[in-house]
Amino acid sequence: MNFSLIVTDSGPLITLAIAESLDALFLPNLPVIVPDMVRHEVIQDLSKPGASLVAEWIRNNDPHRLTVGPTEIYEEFMLLRSMNPATKTKNRGEQAAAEVLARELEGKDFGAVLLFEDSAVRKTNFLTRLPDCVVITSTSEFLFGLEGRGLLQNAQTILDRAVDVRGNEILVRYLAGTENSEPVQDWSARVRPRP
Repeated sequence: MNFSLIVTDSGPLITLAIAESLDALFLPNLPVIVPDMVRHEVIQDLSKPGASLVAEWIRNNDPHRLTVGPTEIYEEFMLLRSMNPATKTKNRGEQAAAEVLARELEGKDFGAVLLFEDSAVRKTNFLTRLPDCVVITSTSEFLFGLEGRGLLQNAQTILDRAVDVRGNEILVRYLAGTENSEPVQDWSARVRPRP
């Protein structure tokens, strides 16, 4: 099965930027997709910690190492914002990720790793209806999976560099398969890179 890595919200990007480790997203050799709405959530205020680093990283790697996934959610948001500049982005990043995921799963034998950081994303509706070919992981679990595969020397060191800005919640290791899937000890146990 071919997998893609989809960044479901701005949290993992900001954490990895603060830890100077954004390129860790490329280590599993999976196509990396950042939904356009998630990109917008990060770069809309470049004065926030890590935001300018993420903007530069996306600019330097799109389209040869990552893809910014276009979504109707983002188009709708921009239209609403043009009519009312106070329009909020709340939950739109996750909705855009769900749209990108649906598009990725249209092909046969495709799966996805959904990378998130915000614990609220586990409660959003799109996570309750996922097929078995989707694995959900937090930033910390993703990094520890890389370490377990020998692709990263020390996941804890990366997380420790971001704790002062992001808080201890980034240390929460969370991994889930979907409802009908077998228990998974590590996301990397189910995911193999594309040839």
